Amino acid sequence: MSIEEGRKRNKLESNDRKELVSPVLGYLSEKSKTLLNDYRTPDGNYSKSCSLIAVDIAKMLLEEGKRPEIVSITGKRIDNPNIIVHEPLKPVQYEGRVSWGGHTVCVCDGLVYDPMIGRPLPIEEYAHKAFGADVEMSTVVPENKIEKFVNR
Repeated sequence: MSIEEGRKRNKLESNDRKELVSPVLGYLSEKSKTLLNDYRTPDGNYSKSCSLIAVDIAKMLLEEGKRPEIVSITGKRIDNPNIIVHEPLKPVQYEGRVSWGGHTVCVCDGLVYDPMIGRPLPIEEYAHKAFGADVEMSTVVPENKIEKFVNR
């Protein structure tokens, strides 16, 4: 689903509260469904880029007047005096079938927007829900530079 399709889909009113649903929530939900295949196409190639997804989400949040940032995630650092080494990230939902050296998400107002989860999640809950362990998170595009970054 494209960003534009997500916007159109989510302009529908919520039956329960009769309020507009945020386009980013629909985008997260749709991307979450497409990621159930372990981020892979039927031929085994990776089909999605977490960095591009994070930028798409940041664009939508900017349109809502919010100030998101792009955050890099790595596993816990392993002590090694010669090189920087991190434990691999193993997303809980993939039950060991997938591991990564890093992951990228959009964070805004204390919430992590990761389609792997399918909904915004408080940053303090995110690591254990997504990876079942503590992770290192660092801002790579701060909120004061995000607009220029996504519009480059």
